[in-house]
Amino acid sequence: MSDKIVASIITGGGRGIGRAIALRLARDTAVLLVGRTESDLQSTCQEIRQHGGVAEACVADVTASAAAERAVEMARVAGWTIHNLICNAGIGKSGPTESFPKETWRQIMAVNIEGSFNFIQACLPSLLAAQQGTICLLSSISGLKGYAYTAAYTTSKHALVGLARALAQEYGKRGLVVVPVCPGFVAGEMTDRTIRGVMKRRGISAEEATQLVVRANPQRRIIPPEEVAEMVAFVCSGRVPSLSGNPLILSGGE
Repeated sequence: MSDKIVASIITGGGRGIGRAIALRLARDTAVLLVGRTESDLQSTCQEIRQHGGVAEACVADVTASAAAERAVEMARVAGWTIHNLICNAGIGKSGPTESFPKETWRQIMAVNIEGSFNFIQACLPSLLAAQQGTICLLSSISGLKGYAYTAAYTTSKHALVGLARALAQEYGKRGLVVVPVCPGFVAGEMTDRTIRGVMKRRGISAEEATQLVVRANPQRRIIPPEEVAEMVAFVCSGRVPSLSGNPLILSGGE
């Protein structure tokens, strides 16, 4: 490792799981948060700095390859060595496949798959030069099994698991660890949208829909984003490099 500051790039780092990951990794590295909403990014950066951490924000759309290149350049100019890439930015929308909007399908693929690929490709030269580093792809339990009404989201999350496995094969001999993290329902906006979708399709109350989602987890709980962040931090610690290519499931046993 060089004498530069070790850094983590986190896409979708301003809210939800990404924010939790940023706050956790900031204990160990500098963090560069990428996202579309500047106020969210700056709020997270401010909290990190208040606790003595080092953080910068990059306002960008992950679907643009230039955004990934700009984030890597920001890290270089700051004198940081990229050690961890966390591809967390993602979107999801449910609905019957026969009427699912094609444009929404394309948008989900662009953000979830192409956005991850853009940042992986931009960060690889730095990671390979260091001959060590971690890439975490935030997939989902939907990356390992199918769910009705989520064809687009499920497809994108399966793709991330496959991408991680391929990268682990390709770059393991060059010191990279690539892990797809696959949580079940995590507290946040996406799970809230799922609950609203269940309400609409079944004609039930918010409380009833929430309980259906809760019961998807054998522990009868919705996962706090901080638990996902702890798993990502463990992967990034490098203590168990043989995790590479293996999906890490956080679902309470689902």
